[in-house]
Amino acid sequence: MANSFLDLWRAAGRERHAGKTGSLPAPLDRLNGEMLAARDGAHPLAFLTSAELLTPCTDALSGSIEVTPGSLVGGEIHARLRVRATKEIKARGTRVAVKGHLVREITQSLTQKDGDQEHTITWIEVVATEIANVPLNEISVPATLALGDEIDLKILAPAPTLGPPSAHLGVYMVVWTLQVEWDIAAGGDERVAAVINVAQNPDLLRSGVLSLGPSAMMGAWSDGEVSMDVEPTPPIAPGSTLRVNVRWPSASGGRGARVELYVDVKMAPPVRIAAAELPTSDLAKGSLVTFEIPSDAPPVFDGAQLSLRYRIRVLIDRPMRSDLAAERNVVIG
Repeated sequence: MANSFLDLWRAAGRERHAGKTGSLPAPLDRLNGEMLAARDGAHPLAFLTSAELLTPCTDALSGSIEVTPGSLVGGEIHARLRVRATKEIKARGTRVAVKGHLVREITQSLTQKDGDQEHTITWIEVVATEIANVPLNEISVPATLALGDEIDLKILAPAPTLGPPSAHLGVYMVVWTLQVEWDIAAGGDERVAAVINVAQNPDLLRSGVLSLGPSAMMGAWSDGEVSMDVEPTPPIAPGSTLRVNVRWPSASGGRGARVELYVDVKMAPPVRIAAAELPTSDLAKGSLVTFEIPSDAPPVFDGAQLSLRYRIRVLIDRPMRSDLAAERNVVIG
């Protein structure tokens, strides 16, 4: 079992690729440069957090947006804007918005020709695309500020209705921000921003809006003679203990059996989070397997052209023959 979900990707390292850089849009532009690129096969994003990517204030402002913890998908965002102008600001207008970005790793390549020879280099680069932009038109912020002027303003905003929640998947990251921008003519805009931690809403998981699979929210589950009961009943909280009571009465012979916990992310290979080995005789009579869920395990979700699911797999290892396996889904988040 990995101590951290992100450790599964960090094992590949973050070695930089000489001369290569990455660039993210404001306000996630704080680390633009070599930190956002790495050798082929590495996972630089796994070593970064959304807070490290954020530029909280531009040069003409001092202060922050203070976000009250506890925002849920479909709920509300409570925040307070507290800033002071360090320069005079004369803007054409202001914008307050909740924005979502999908930050991800991509493989880049460049083929160079040297005489009759071609040489291709590849590297990993971190990029981002905007997935949501919700303007808060009812919130009024002064467009003109003199040096030393201060703003102290409470902000109430809707959280994303159906998500996706904030999540770090190793090779992907869903980042939500609350931003106040001053639109400067013929110059760079001024901005103050904060990262919002939007958690998955358990009521959304129970509502049936997301297609989770028939077993995902069940405690007791069986398919034919195979049973995999989980405690506690899903959803399972990250950082907690998942107990799996597994029984396969006809299991016998072979080199043994395994009970495994996998994460499946759309557009990425499945990753095994944990595994326990046991004799097939123990599987036949029934065994209790315990998994410690990493505290940073991302929640089950759909959105931003991504999906994340967890599944438990029990496998009988049979030499010289195909293995036997049974699976069930389980909700974590």
